[in-house]
Amino acid sequence: MLTLPKPWAPDCAVKPRMPLLGLPGCSLEFHDPIVLAESLAGLLPVRTCDPIQRATATAPFRCHAGALNLGGLELVAMWGTGLQGEVDGTDLATVILPYRGEGQFRIEGRSLINRTGQSLLVLPPGAWRTRNDVMGGLTIRLDPRRLQAVGRTMAGPSVPPQRWLAVGQTPRVLTVQQLGSAIPLQRLYSVMEFLHGLVLRLGSVPESLRLDDLLLRQIAAVLAPGLLAEAGATPGHEDRFDALIDWMHAHCDQPISLTDLERRSHYSRRSLQAAFKARFGCGPMQYLRRQRLWRARRLLDEGAPGCSVSSVAFSCGYLSVASFRRDFQMRFGMPPSQRLSLARNRHVAS
Repeated sequence: MLTLPKPWAPDCAVKPRMPLLGLPGCSLEFHDPIVLAESLAGLLPVRTCDPIQRATATAPFRCHAGALNLGGLELVAMWGTGLQGEVDGTDLATVILPYRGEGQFRIEGRSLINRTGQSLLVLPPGAWRTRNDVMGGLTIRLDPRRLQAVGRTMAGPSVPPQRWLAVGQTPRVLTVQQLGSAIPLQRLYSVMEFLHGLVLRLGSVPESLRLDDLLLRQIAAVLAPGLLAEAGATPGHEDRFDALIDWMHAHCDQPISLTDLERRSHYSRRSLQAAFKARFGCGPMQYLRRQRLWRARRLLDEGAPGCSVSSVAFSCGYLSVASFRRDFQMRFGMPPSQRLSLARNRHVAS
């Protein structure tokens, strides 16, 4: 059985303990099912939404809902009283991570059950109905064509593109037993935990992190592990690799994802990792971090007016000045503030 992240273990009947809930500006608490239905209509194509049981003084209606748009991915979290309802079809597929209870869904004449700690539900574009004994799940709505494109890029040219066309287009309950391990699902829960922490700390999710790409990659790994496992090594193409390195150097101040690197190089994820390990002794994102640190050192050495450690850190893709200071000192043997002071003293002396 899957082990959920401890901060949001599904054993709390009153307070919601899952990502995107309890965050300022992202979540709300509802005590009226009609108000909830009206609010949900702005997030999902909800046709009907009703509580399973009538509210009483001893068992009042309560539902917490939170939403986040992550680079075009629509995330909606809900926790509370059991609900039943209907959702109209759109061009978006739906992935549902359960955090407590058992959700029953019906789509295309099929009945599917999504159990907490045991499975993940995939609903293709189309209308569906649901009935949940209690609410406690996170819905990810995405364009299946975008998911397929990310998967094709990860796999590289050795896997025919047409084999990805069915990914995200079939109603499925994926269990831990089918996946052979809880690790792929656990990684999805971990991404949600990370998102929650970022919004709690920063108030938003910085575009530079490209977490939409990370989430899509994790979903592709869960839905199509066989296709990714088939991806073989891509032939050398040293010229492509050299061109990719030049591009990374020129754009290291911009948001860059692993999928961006795979797409530009036409390498599969496996081949890209191997190529960087062979030449630089590290993975592509570690190499990118090194280049950003070298860029930071150049900016500090210039000591331009208005330059500060924090401004350099943020311009080089860091979210935390403390993390930047730690990485810079580990790389260059001195704190960035000292490097900046040395540069300013040289300018004064000259």
